[in-house]
Amino acid sequence: MGDDCAVITPANGLKQIITTDTLTYGIHFDATVSAHDAGAKLIKRNLSDIAAMGGTPSHAVLALLCGPDISIDWLEAFFAGIRQTCEQFTLSIVGGDISTLPAGQFSSALTLVGTAKKPRLRSGANVGDAIYVTGQLGGSILKKHYAFLPRLDEGRWLAARPECRAMLDITDGIAKDLQAIMPDNSSAQLDLKNIPVSKDAETLATSTGKEPMEHAFCDGEDYELLFAVDGKAANADFEAQWQADFPQVKLSKIGQFIEAVDTGIYIDSSTNEPLPWIHGYRHLVPE
Repeated sequence: MGDDCAVITPANGLKQIITTDTLTYGIHFDATVSAHDAGAKLIKRNLSDIAAMGGTPSHAVLALLCGPDISIDWLEAFFAGIRQTCEQFTLSIVGGDISTLPAGQFSSALTLVGTAKKPRLRSGANVGDAIYVTGQLGGSILKKHYAFLPRLDEGRWLAARPECRAMLDITDGIAKDLQAIMPDNSSAQLDLKNIPVSKDAETLATSTGKEPMEHAFCDGEDYELLFAVDGKAANADFEAQWQADFPQVKLSKIGQFIEAVDTGIYIDSSTNEPLPWIHGYRHLVPE
C-alpha cells in the first residue's frame, strides 16, 4: 500500500499491477462536465496510475452506485465515454457491479489490472537526484481534470531507464505529491523559473486572487508524471533523448533533492528561503 499500484506475484516474466480509483458527482466532476467526458475521466485517471508505474493496462472491473433518478440517456453517454477510452487504450472491462444510492447521487469505481516488467515505485530517490515533471501544471479545474491523456508511453520509457529512481502521477498538486518521492533526511530545492505554469493557471489566477505559481503547486488533477532522476544522469543527453522520443511533451527539470536539517520542505533556489505552498488542492470541495 502507498504506491500508485499494488505489485503482486510475477506472471509470465511480468509483474501484475493493480489500481483502483473512484469518480463521484460533486467531487470529481459536476454538471459542467458531460456524461461522456465523465466516463472517459474514470478510465483515464486509473490509466494514469498505471502510467506512473511504467505499466501496460490489460483489464478492469467497474462498479456503479446510482440514485434512482439518474436518466438512462445520461448513463448511455457515460458508458460511451468508457467504451471509447477503453478502445483507445486497448483495455477490456471484464466485470463489475451496480448498486443504489439516494436520489441525486452518483459514484463509480474502477479496479484496473495491468502488467509491468519492472514497476517504478515512489520510493527509491536519493539525495542529489534531479526532480522532473512532464507537461504543464495548474488550473486543471478549467478543463484538464477530465480532458487529459495518461502518460502511458512516457511512463514505460522512464520505468525502463535505471537512472529514473522514483515516479508518481500528479493528482493532488506537486505541493503534496512531491513529498511522496522525497528521500529521508532531505528537502527539495526548486528552481521556480523552471516550474511549467500552465496558461489555465494564469487564467484562473485572475479570478481567485492567487498567484499562478500557487495554482501550479497546489491545484490537483494535472495527471502529469513527477519523477526523480540520478543527478549524474540528469543532463543534456537525457533530455535530448526524451525530446527525440516525445517531442510534443514538455519536460521540465524543476530542482533537486538536497541533504537538509529541516527536512521535507521546499526551498526557493534563488533565495534559499522556504516556499509557502505545502498543501495540495481537492477540486470542487470548499477550502
